Amino acid sequence: MLYSPRTPKPPKVCGGYPKSAVKLKPTDKQILRDTMKKLENKKELFPKHNQRAKEMIENSNIKEMVNGPAHYGGVDNPYEVIKVCEAWELDKDAYLFNVVKYVARAGKKDPKKELEDLKKAVFYLERKIKNLEK
Repeated sequence: MLYSPRTPKPPKVCGGYPKSAVKLKPTDKQILRDTMKKLENKKELFPKHNQRAKEMIENSNIKEMVNGPAHYGGVDNPYEVIKVCEAWELDKDAYLFNVVKYVARAGKKDPKKELEDLKKAVFYLERKIKNLEK
């Protein structure tokens, strides 16, 4: 659209407000920077909540279920699936990583699901093969 001297140009908009309405003082800019830093490191914003969450995890079995669960050999197991896959650089290939994961863990968590785990491994292996054949 062309503007004539009689047609005023619309104000430049910044976040829904005219730019002239959004003027930050140096102190406001510093407050914004500080807030952004705190948001990046959320621990500073909610120290009581973070401490309580940490206590809850330490006093429960959540920690063991996430970080080296016993049914997969525990934290000290040098042959834990994720450690082996990282050593073999399979963490860069989701298909092969899952093949190794499901074969190695077959029946460990739930013996009744061993066949299901092995079928999942076959699924990922077949998918990898199909992608290579394209």
